[in-house]
Amino acid sequence: MIPNVLHYVYINERPWKIHHYLSVKSALVKAKINEINIWLDSEPSGEWWAKTKPLVNIIKIKPPTEIFGKEIKEPAHKSDVLRLEILRDHGGIYVDTDVLFVKPFKDLLDNKFVLGEQGSGGCEGLCPATILSEKKSKFSELWLNGFRDNFHGGPVGSPTWCLHSVNLPLALSKKYPDLITIVNHECFFWPLYHQKHIEIIFEENHRFPNAYSHHLWESSGKKYLKEMTEEKIRLENTTFTNLVKELV
Repeated sequence: MIPNVLHYVYINERPWKIHHYLSVKSALVKAKINEINIWLDSEPSGEWWAKTKPLVNIIKIKPPTEIFGKEIKEPAHKSDVLRLEILRDHGGIYVDTDVLFVKPFKDLLDNKFVLGEQGSGGCEGLCPATILSEKKSKFSELWLNGFRDNFHGGPVGSPTWCLHSVNLPLALSKKYPDLITIVNHECFFWPLYHQKHIEIIFEENHRFPNAYSHHLWESSGKKYLKEMTEEKIRLENTTFTNLVKELV
């Protein structure tokens, strides 16, 4: 059984903004999460962190600098390691800080390990921005061990950027299908990060009845998120603003 406990990993290289606060608030209000832990190296500052802090447990961590003797430079890759270690040791739900919850994950918790397709039929792999795992799951161990041969680092957009995080779990799911449950692409990661999809989130107004959560893809949607305010949320009529109006 997967605990209804939420874990975030925050390596302090970006400011804590309104959409990060809304992720936490949506977890409590919409997903009915029992407990929220933020594993971080140092606390952010500012208005939205001040509003977030009373809602969460803060756990200090030291991000890894290597795995299997391979140097880890990118914060995202450090987070890739930490999220799997935390889920292996504690169990629960991991999400990136730019994930918005739509409804409870209750009917997914009676599984060993859960990932969502990235793209229809998993055409882009299995996305690690939302992961559900029981404590000491075999799949988390296999995934971490797979970094030995599949982690090669590299900058954003490089051919090796997500071999270990998106391609590897897909390959493992085919080899060990009894250890993992894969949910449809609409459950966690639809719309995607492509420009048209980002416009669907931030410029148009759509409803996605099969969604448990939405990934905001903050690197792709940064022009919208960096200017987001409570006033915009109240006044605009978009997919994003309608998801969070009740939370501000």
